[in-house]
Amino acid sequence: MNDAENLSKLLGHLPPAVFREFMVDEFGLAMPDADAKKPKKEQREQMEAVLAALGVGERQRIEEVAERIVLLSDGAGQDVIDGFKDDIFDDAARETFAAIPNQYERALWLHVHEPVIFEEALNARQADVFRQSASCYSGFMAPANLAVLDDATAKAAFHQTVAQQLGCSDDAVAIQIFKRLRPDTQTGEDVDLYQISIHHNRPPEIIDCVQASELVPQEVIRAVSSHITYEPANGHLEVLSKDTAGRETLARIVADTLLQSPITGEKIPLKQYDYQSLAALRNFDLSGEPVAFVKVVELGYAAGNGRSLLVKIWTKDVDDIYAAARSLIGPAFDFRDHHLNYAKLSIKLKKVGKDRARTITVILRDDNKCNIKTKREKDRALCDRLLAKWHLVKEIGHVVEAPADAFAA
Repeated sequence: MNDAENLSKLLGHLPPAVFREFMVDEFGLAMPDADAKKPKKEQREQMEAVLAALGVGERQRIEEVAERIVLLSDGAGQDVIDGFKDDIFDDAARETFAAIPNQYERALWLHVHEPVIFEEALNARQADVFRQSASCYSGFMAPANLAVLDDATAKAAFHQTVAQQLGCSDDAVAIQIFKRLRPDTQTGEDVDLYQISIHHNRPPEIIDCVQASELVPQEVIRAVSSHITYEPANGHLEVLSKDTAGRETLARIVADTLLQSPITGEKIPLKQYDYQSLAALRNFDLSGEPVAFVKVVELGYAAGNGRSLLVKIWTKDVDDIYAAARSLIGPAFDFRDHHLNYAKLSIKLKKVGKDRARTITVILRDDNKCNIKTKREKDRALCDRLLAKWHLVKEIGHVVEAPADAFAA
Protein backbone atom coordinates (compact mmCIF):
# COMPACT_ATOMS: atom_id res chain seq x y z
CA MET A 1 0.00 0.00 0.00
CA ASN A 2 2.56 2.55 -1.13
CA ASP A 3 -0.26 5.04 -1.75
CA ALA A 4 -1.50 4.90 1.87
CA GLU A 5 1.41 5.68 4.19
CA ASN A 6 -0.67 6.68 7.21
CA LEU A 7 -3.08 3.79 6.87
CA SER A 8 -0.07 1.48 6.84
CA LYS A 9 1.18 3.12 10.03
CA LEU A 10 -2.10 2.49 11.79
CA LEU A 11 -2.15 -1.11 10.62
CA GLY A 12 1.37 -1.63 11.93
CA HIS A 13 1.00 0.15 15.27
CA LEU A 14 -2.54 -0.58 16.43
CA PRO A 15 -3.43 -3.93 18.01
CA PRO A 16 -4.95 -6.03 15.19
CA ALA A 17 -8.31 -6.37 16.96
CA VAL A 18 -8.51 -2.59 17.48
CA PHE A 19 -7.60 -1.87 13.86
CA ARG A 20 -10.17 -4.42 12.61
CA GLU A 21 -12.94 -2.91 14.74
CA PHE A 22 -12.10 0.55 13.44
CA MET A 23 -12.19 -0.54 9.79
CA VAL A 24 -15.50 -2.39 10.26
CA ASP A 25 -17.32 0.26 12.34
CA GLU A 26 -15.96 3.36 10.62
CA PHE A 27 -15.86 2.25 6.98
CA GLY A 28 -18.02 -0.88 6.84
CA LEU A 29 -15.23 -3.08 5.49
CA ALA A 30 -15.52 -6.86 5.58
CA MET A 31 -12.43 -7.78 7.57
CA PRO A 32 -11.30 -11.30 8.61
CA ASP A 33 -12.47 -12.29 12.06
CA ALA A 34 -10.00 -11.53 14.84
CA ASP A 35 -8.08 -14.59 15.98
CA ALA A 36 -5.83 -13.91 18.94
CA LYS A 37 -4.19 -17.33 18.47
CA LYS A 38 -2.63 -16.23 15.19
CA PRO A 39 0.58 -14.14 15.19
CA LYS A 40 -0.01 -10.39 14.84
CA LYS A 41 1.95 -10.36 11.59
CA GLU A 42 -0.38 -12.90 10.03
CA GLN A 43 -3.48 -11.03 11.22
CA ARG A 44 -2.14 -7.79 9.75
CA GLU A 45 -1.26 -9.43 6.44
CA GLN A 46 -4.85 -10.66 6.08
CA MET A 47 -6.26 -7.21 6.72
CA GLU A 48 -3.70 -5.59 4.45
CA ALA A 49 -4.88 -7.84 1.62
CA VAL A 50 -8.43 -6.53 2.08
CA LEU A 51 -7.22 -2.92 2.02
CA ALA A 52 -5.01 -3.53 -1.03
CA ALA A 53 -8.00 -4.91 -2.93
CA LEU A 54 -9.98 -1.69 -2.48
CA GLY A 55 -10.23 0.85 -5.26
CA VAL A 56 -7.80 3.75 -5.15
CA GLY A 57 -10.49 6.26 -4.33
CA GLU A 58 -11.90 4.22 -1.45
CA ARG A 59 -8.46 3.58 0.02
CA GLN A 60 -7.60 7.27 -0.30
CA ARG A 61 -10.74 8.18 1.64
CA ILE A 62 -9.59 5.92 4.49
CA GLU A 63 -6.03 7.26 4.19
CA GLU A 64 -7.25 10.82 4.78
CA VAL A 65 -8.85 9.77 8.06
CA ALA A 66 -5.73 7.80 9.03
CA GLU A 67 -3.54 10.83 8.37
CA ARG A 68 -5.53 12.89 10.88
CA ILE A 69 -5.15 10.20 13.54
CA VAL A 70 -1.42 9.81 12.90
CA LEU A 71 -0.94 13.58 13.29
CA LEU A 72 -2.09 13.25 16.90
CA SER A 73 0.04 10.17 17.54
CA ASP A 74 3.50 11.75 17.75
CA GLY A 75 4.93 13.53 20.79
CA ALA A 76 3.60 16.96 19.88
CA GLY A 77 0.16 15.53 19.07
CA GLN A 78 0.00 13.67 22.37
CA ASP A 79 0.90 16.87 24.21
CA VAL A 80 -2.04 18.60 22.54
CA ILE A 81 -4.35 15.76 23.62
CA ASP A 82 -3.03 15.95 27.18
CA GLY A 83 -3.95 19.62 27.21
CA PHE A 84 -7.60 18.75 26.59
CA LYS A 85 -8.28 15.51 28.40
CA ASP A 86 -8.64 16.64 32.02
CA ASP A 87 -11.31 19.24 31.27
CA ILE A 88 -13.32 17.12 28.85
CA PHE A 89 -13.60 13.51 29.97
CA ASP A 90 -15.73 12.31 32.86
CA ASP A 91 -13.99 10.18 35.50
CA ALA A 92 -14.79 6.84 33.88
CA ALA A 93 -13.70 7.93 30.41
CA ARG A 94 -10.56 9.53 31.81
CA GLU A 95 -9.58 6.26 33.51
CA THR A 96 -10.21 4.33 30.30
CA PHE A 97 -8.15 6.79 28.30
CA ALA A 98 -5.28 6.84 30.81
CA ALA A 99 -5.02 3.05 30.67
CA ILE A 100 -4.28 3.05 26.92
CA PRO A 101 -0.50 2.69 26.52
CA ASN A 102 -0.33 2.97 22.72
CA GLN A 103 -0.26 6.56 21.43
CA TYR A 104 -1.86 5.52 18.13
CA GLU A 105 -4.67 3.85 20.03
CA ARG A 106 -5.04 6.95 22.23
CA ALA A 107 -5.51 9.16 19.18
CA LEU A 108 -7.94 6.65 17.66
CA TRP A 109 -9.92 6.45 20.90
CA LEU A 110 -10.31 10.21 20.85
CA HIS A 111 -11.41 10.14 17.21
CA VAL A 112 -14.06 7.50 17.91
CA HIS A 113 -15.37 8.57 21.34
CA GLU A 114 -14.82 12.35 21.39
CA PRO A 115 -14.97 13.53 17.74
CA VAL A 116 -15.50 17.20 18.61
CA ILE A 117 -12.50 17.27 20.91
CA PHE A 118 -10.50 15.30 18.35
CA GLU A 119 -11.13 18.08 15.82
CA GLU A 120 -10.06 20.75 18.28
CA ALA A 121 -6.90 18.87 19.18
CA LEU A 122 -6.10 18.29 15.52
CA ASN A 123 -6.48 21.97 14.76
CA ALA A 124 -4.15 22.83 17.62
CA ARG A 125 -1.60 20.29 16.39
CA GLN A 126 -1.69 21.59 12.83
CA ALA A 127 -1.40 25.20 13.94
CA ASP A 128 1.72 24.40 15.98
CA VAL A 129 3.34 22.65 13.03
CA PHE A 130 2.98 25.69 10.80
CA ARG A 131 3.84 28.46 13.27
CA GLN A 132 6.73 30.59 12.04
CA SER A 133 6.50 29.21 8.51
CA ALA A 134 6.79 32.07 6.03
CA SER A 135 4.74 30.17 3.45
CA CYS A 136 1.58 30.26 5.56
CA TYR A 137 2.21 32.49 8.60
CA SER A 138 1.60 36.16 9.36
CA GLY A 139 1.56 37.73 12.81
CA PHE A 140 -0.05 40.99 13.89
CA MET A 141 -0.08 43.02 17.09
CA ALA A 142 -3.39 43.44 18.92
CA PRO A 143 -4.08 44.92 22.35
CA ALA A 144 -3.15 42.54 25.15
CA ASN A 145 -5.51 40.97 27.69
CA LEU A 146 -8.67 41.24 25.60
CA ALA A 147 -11.61 38.90 26.16
CA VAL A 148 -12.45 36.64 23.23
CA LEU A 149 -16.19 36.64 22.61
CA ASP A 150 -17.50 33.13 22.09
CA ASP A 151 -21.23 33.56 22.69
CA ALA A 152 -23.74 32.52 20.06
CA THR A 153 -24.31 36.06 18.76
CA ALA A 154 -20.61 36.79 18.32
CA LYS A 155 -19.99 33.42 16.68
CA ALA A 156 -22.88 33.94 14.25
CA ALA A 157 -21.66 37.40 13.26
CA PHE A 158 -18.11 36.10 12.80
CA HIS A 159 -19.35 33.10 10.79
CA GLN A 160 -21.35 35.31 8.44
CA THR A 161 -18.54 37.83 7.93
CA VAL A 162 -16.02 35.09 7.15
CA ALA A 163 -18.41 33.45 4.68
CA GLN A 164 -18.87 36.77 2.88
CA GLN A 165 -15.11 37.32 2.74
CA LEU A 166 -14.50 33.83 1.33
CA GLY A 167 -17.36 34.10 -1.13
CA CYS A 168 -19.08 31.03 0.34
CA SER A 169 -22.54 30.31 1.63
CA ASP A 170 -22.76 30.10 5.42
CA ASP A 171 -23.27 26.34 5.36
CA ALA A 172 -20.04 25.85 3.36
CA VAL A 173 -17.98 27.34 6.21
CA ALA A 174 -17.27 25.75 9.60
CA ILE A 175 -16.01 27.80 12.56
CA GLN A 176 -14.44 26.54 15.80
CA ILE A 177 -13.30 28.62 18.77
CA PHE A 178 -11.51 27.13 21.75
CA LYS A 179 -8.92 27.93 24.39
CA ARG A 180 -5.91 25.89 25.41
CA LEU A 181 -2.72 26.34 27.40
CA ARG A 182 0.81 26.48 26.03
CA PRO A 183 4.15 26.93 27.83
CA ASP A 184 5.52 30.46 27.71
CA THR A 185 8.83 30.57 25.84
CA GLN A 186 10.60 32.60 28.50
CA THR A 187 9.18 31.28 31.77
CA GLY A 188 7.86 27.83 30.84
CA GLU A 189 4.61 28.66 32.67
CA ASP A 190 1.28 27.89 31.03
CA VAL A 191 -0.43 30.84 29.33
CA ASP A 192 -3.80 31.07 27.58
CA LEU A 193 -3.94 30.69 23.82
CA TYR A 194 -7.20 31.12 21.93
CA GLN A 195 -7.52 29.47 18.54
CA ILE A 196 -10.12 30.24 15.92
CA SER A 197 -10.26 27.67 13.13
CA ILE A 198 -11.97 28.34 9.82
CA HIS A 199 -12.74 25.56 7.34
CA HIS A 200 -14.35 26.06 3.95
CA ASN A 201 -14.86 23.95 0.85
CA ARG A 202 -12.87 24.49 -2.31
CA PRO A 203 -14.60 24.16 -5.67
CA PRO A 204 -15.02 20.54 -6.79
CA GLU A 205 -12.10 19.00 -8.66
CA ILE A 206 -11.89 15.92 -10.85
CA ILE A 207 -9.35 13.21 -10.13
CA ASP A 208 -8.76 9.92 -11.89
CA CYS A 209 -9.23 6.60 -10.13
CA VAL A 210 -9.45 2.97 -11.15
CA GLN A 211 -12.74 1.10 -10.88
CA ALA A 212 -13.18 -2.42 -12.28
CA SER A 213 -9.86 -2.06 -14.12
CA GLU A 214 -11.06 1.12 -15.85
CA LEU A 215 -9.72 4.65 -15.35
CA VAL A 216 -12.68 6.84 -14.46
CA PRO A 217 -13.04 10.47 -13.30
CA GLN A 218 -14.26 11.15 -9.82
CA GLU A 219 -15.38 14.43 -8.30
CA VAL A 220 -13.71 15.41 -5.02
CA ILE A 221 -14.46 18.34 -2.71
CA ARG A 222 -11.62 19.29 -0.38
CA ALA A 223 -11.82 21.54 2.66
CA VAL A 224 -9.24 24.26 3.27
CA SER A 225 -8.38 25.30 6.82
CA SER A 226 -7.05 28.53 8.31
CA HIS A 227 -6.15 29.04 11.96
CA ILE A 228 -5.97 32.29 13.88
CA THR A 229 -4.49 32.36 17.37
CA TYR A 230 -4.66 35.13 19.96
CA GLU A 231 -2.44 35.15 23.03
CA PRO A 232 -3.83 37.65 25.59
CA ALA A 233 -0.55 37.81 27.53
CA ASN A 234 1.29 39.56 24.69
CA GLY A 235 -1.43 40.57 22.23
CA HIS A 236 -0.06 38.42 19.42
CA LEU A 237 -2.66 37.69 16.74
CA GLU A 238 -1.24 35.06 14.39
CA VAL A 239 -2.77 33.80 11.16
CA LEU A 240 -1.92 30.45 9.59
CA SER A 241 -3.24 30.23 6.06
CA LYS A 242 -1.98 29.33 2.60
CA ASP A 243 -3.84 32.40 1.31
CA THR A 244 -1.07 34.97 1.68
CA ALA A 245 -3.15 37.94 0.50
CA GLY A 246 -6.08 37.11 2.78
CA ARG A 247 -4.25 36.72 6.11
CA GLU A 248 -4.48 40.34 7.22
CA THR A 249 -8.19 40.43 6.33
CA LEU A 250 -8.83 37.36 8.50
CA ALA A 251 -6.86 38.96 11.33
CA ARG A 252 -8.97 42.12 11.10
CA ILE A 253 -12.24 40.14 11.04
CA VAL A 254 -11.21 38.30 14.21
CA ALA A 255 -10.11 41.55 15.88
CA ASP A 256 -13.26 43.44 14.90
CA THR A 257 -15.85 40.75 15.70
CA LEU A 258 -14.39 38.51 18.43
CA LEU A 259 -11.96 40.86 20.18
CA GLN A 260 -13.96 44.01 19.39
CA SER A 261 -10.75 45.95 19.09
CA PRO A 262 -9.03 46.96 15.85
CA ILE A 263 -5.46 45.96 15.06
CA THR A 264 -2.88 48.51 13.95
CA GLY A 265 -1.50 46.46 11.10
CA GLU A 266 1.89 46.24 12.81
CA LYS A 267 3.34 42.84 12.02
CA ILE A 268 5.18 40.45 14.29
CA PRO A 269 8.57 39.75 12.69
CA LEU A 270 9.24 36.17 11.73
CA LYS A 271 12.01 34.36 13.52
CA GLN A 272 15.10 33.57 11.49
CA TYR A 273 17.40 30.78 12.64
CA ASP A 274 20.94 32.14 12.40
CA TYR A 275 23.31 29.21 12.70
CA GLN A 276 26.21 30.59 10.67
CA SER A 277 27.70 31.70 14.00
CA LEU A 278 28.21 28.02 14.79
CA ALA A 279 31.02 28.06 12.21
CA ALA A 280 33.29 29.41 14.95
CA LEU A 281 34.20 28.19 18.42
CA ARG A 282 31.67 29.61 20.89
CA ASN A 283 30.20 29.40 24.35
CA PHE A 284 26.68 28.32 25.29
CA ASP A 285 25.44 30.15 28.37
CA LEU A 286 23.83 27.51 30.62
CA SER A 287 23.26 29.72 33.66
CA GLY A 288 19.84 29.16 35.20
CA GLU A 289 18.94 26.44 32.69
CA PRO A 290 18.21 22.72 33.35
CA VAL A 291 21.00 21.82 30.92
CA ALA A 292 24.12 19.80 31.78
CA PHE A 293 26.02 20.48 28.58
CA VAL A 294 25.65 21.35 24.89
CA LYS A 295 27.75 20.20 21.99
CA VAL A 296 27.75 20.88 18.26
CA VAL A 297 27.85 17.35 16.83
CA GLU A 298 27.27 17.97 13.12
CA LEU A 299 28.05 20.80 10.70
CA GLY A 300 27.64 20.80 6.94
CA TYR A 301 27.79 22.98 3.87
CA ALA A 302 27.35 22.68 0.09
CA ALA A 303 29.59 24.07 -2.63
CA GLY A 304 28.44 25.64 -5.86
CA ASN A 305 29.57 22.67 -7.92
CA GLY A 306 27.10 20.33 -6.23
CA ARG A 307 29.58 18.93 -3.76
CA SER A 308 28.82 18.93 -0.04
CA LEU A 309 30.55 18.12 3.21
CA LEU A 310 29.08 16.96 6.53
CA VAL A 311 31.28 16.50 9.59
CA LYS A 312 29.94 14.37 12.46
CA ILE A 313 31.25 13.57 15.92
CA TRP A 314 29.92 11.66 18.90
CA THR A 315 28.61 13.59 21.87
CA LYS A 316 31.35 12.06 24.04
CA ASP A 317 34.14 12.84 21.58
CA VAL A 318 37.12 14.37 23.42
CA ASP A 319 37.45 16.99 20.65
CA ASP A 320 34.97 19.61 19.54
CA ILE A 321 33.73 19.51 15.95
CA TYR A 322 36.21 22.19 14.85
CA ALA A 323 39.25 20.22 16.01
CA ALA A 324 37.75 17.06 14.55
CA ALA A 325 37.25 18.74 11.16
CA ARG A 326 40.87 19.95 11.10
CA SER A 327 42.12 16.46 11.90
CA LEU A 328 40.00 14.99 9.10
CA ILE A 329 40.52 17.64 6.42
CA GLY A 330 43.66 19.62 7.22
CA PRO A 331 45.11 21.99 9.82
CA ALA A 332 44.04 25.09 7.90
CA PHE A 333 40.37 24.09 7.53
CA ASP A 334 37.87 26.57 8.97
CA PHE A 335 34.05 26.33 8.79
CA ARG A 336 33.95 30.13 8.68
CA ASP A 337 35.22 29.97 5.09
CA HIS A 338 31.95 28.31 4.05
CA HIS A 339 28.21 29.01 4.24
CA LEU A 340 26.64 26.45 6.55
CA ASN A 341 23.38 24.82 5.50
CA TYR A 342 23.13 22.22 8.26
CA ALA A 343 23.85 22.05 11.99
CA LYS A 344 22.96 19.66 14.79
CA LEU A 345 23.16 20.44 18.51
CA SER A 346 23.03 17.83 21.27
CA ILE A 347 21.50 19.29 24.45
CA LYS A 348 21.81 17.13 27.57
CA LEU A 349 19.10 17.94 30.13
CA LYS A 350 19.59 17.49 33.86
CA LYS A 351 17.31 15.37 36.00
CA VAL A 352 14.83 17.81 37.53
CA GLY A 353 12.14 16.51 39.87
CA LYS A 354 10.25 13.70 38.13
CA ASP A 355 11.76 14.57 34.77
CA ARG A 356 14.59 12.20 33.89
CA ALA A 357 17.92 13.25 32.43
CA ARG A 358 17.72 13.01 28.63
CA THR A 359 19.06 14.49 25.42
CA ILE A 360 17.29 16.81 23.01
CA THR A 361 18.61 17.05 19.46
CA VAL A 362 18.10 20.33 17.61
CA ILE A 363 18.60 20.31 13.85
CA LEU A 364 18.84 23.49 11.77
CA ARG A 365 18.92 23.16 8.01
CA ASP A 366 18.50 24.96 4.70
CA ASP A 367 16.37 28.10 4.61
CA ASN A 368 15.04 28.74 8.11
CA LYS A 369 14.10 25.14 8.89
CA CYS A 370 14.34 23.85 12.44
CA ASN A 371 13.02 20.60 13.91
CA ILE A 372 11.90 22.14 17.22
CA LYS A 373 8.51 22.91 15.64
CA THR A 374 7.65 19.21 15.88
CA LYS A 375 8.83 18.64 19.44
CA ARG A 376 6.72 18.34 22.56
CA GLU A 377 5.28 21.61 23.92
CA LYS A 378 7.66 21.89 26.88
CA ASP A 379 10.70 20.93 24.84
CA ARG A 380 9.83 23.43 22.13
CA ALA A 381 9.41 26.24 24.64
CA LEU A 382 12.77 25.35 26.21
CA CYS A 383 14.52 25.15 22.83
CA ASP A 384 13.02 28.47 21.71
CA ARG A 385 14.37 30.12 24.84
CA LEU A 386 17.80 28.51 24.56
CA LEU A 387 18.26 29.37 20.88
CA ALA A 388 17.36 32.99 21.61
CA LYS A 389 19.73 33.05 24.59
CA TRP A 390 22.53 31.65 22.44
CA HIS A 391 21.86 34.14 19.62
CA LEU A 392 20.91 31.39 17.18
CA VAL A 393 17.53 32.94 16.41
CA LYS A 394 16.70 36.51 15.51
CA GLU A 395 13.82 38.45 14.04
CA ILE A 396 13.93 39.00 10.30
CA GLY A 397 14.70 42.61 9.56
CA HIS A 398 17.10 43.18 12.43
CA VAL A 399 20.36 44.55 11.10
CA VAL A 400 22.38 44.45 14.29
CA GLU A 401 24.01 41.07 14.72
CA ALA A 402 24.21 39.70 18.26
CA PRO A 403 27.84 38.97 19.12
CA ALA A 404 28.79 35.32 19.29
CA ASP A 405 30.21 34.24 22.59
CA ALA A 406 33.94 33.69 22.59
CA PHE A 407 34.42 30.38 24.32
CA ALA A 408 33.19 26.98 23.23
CA ALA A 409 31.10 24.70 25.41
